[in-house]
Amino acid sequence: MSDRNFVNSLQRGLTILETFTRERPKHNLQQLTQATNLPKTTVLRLLRTLVSLGYVRYEAASREYSLGPKVMSLGYATLAGMDLRDIARPCLHDLSRLSGQNVNLAVLDGIEAIYIERITRKQLISTDHTVGSRVNTHSTAVGRAMLAFLGDDELRDALGRLYDDPETARDLRLGREQFCRLLKSIRRNGYAVNNEEYIMGIRAIGAPIFNGSGRVEAAINMPVFSRSVSMKELTERFAPMLVNTAREISAMLGFVKPAEGPDVQESEGKRSAGNRASPR
Repeated sequence: MSDRNFVNSLQRGLTILETFTRERPKHNLQQLTQATNLPKTTVLRLLRTLVSLGYVRYEAASREYSLGPKVMSLGYATLAGMDLRDIARPCLHDLSRLSGQNVNLAVLDGIEAIYIERITRKQLISTDHTVGSRVNTHSTAVGRAMLAFLGDDELRDALGRLYDDPETARDLRLGREQFCRLLKSIRRNGYAVNNEEYIMGIRAIGAPIFNGSGRVEAAINMPVFSRSVSMKELTERFAPMLVNTAREISAMLGFVKPAEGPDVQESEGKRSAGNRASPR
């Protein structure tokens, strides 16, 4: 980057931190070098700095690195300071009591969704999601609910990132136009559904939350056991509850529903200009 205010060493250090994920919480030096595409000596120097500051932990026995407690404290401090959680929490508790089901609140981070609040009434033993857990957006109800209502530029970027990754594209099992049609139906219905596409035995519904600017701010979802709740019950009984709660939270954030909004186009070449897609 040509900007003289851009600090390369900071960018490289953050790149190392971003390499640690829920799926790969530990890496050795060689793995980090390959993942970051940085020289080994550079990676080692940055790791030593991060270890000394407490952002990374080194396990001598396994010669592996993992995130340190300082990163965790930063994450929880950020989550604790989010007004969205404070606003949404009472509504989520009401929804959980009314439905008797678990309810989650998530925000979008690139092409992943991050859980920032969870109301647990039933133990879903097939999952181990906690506050801070990340899930993909393409096969989860909470992720699809946010993708479907992104602005044109943001959605185009998200689709590009999803389909440029061969592994993600295979996991999608839908062509780009098919997936756009799915997003269009989600926007039309006002909620998204996941029928055991993310975790076998679990289906879920998700609904978007909008801020005062009309942009999708977050989404809530309700996962249920497939053996206990049919798709008919999920969409006819629980979906209206979820959508109403999402609308209530959106209203508290200052959102006013517009009369009309653009459709998700099935072809990128047909997408109109603008960076705001209004829900319908």
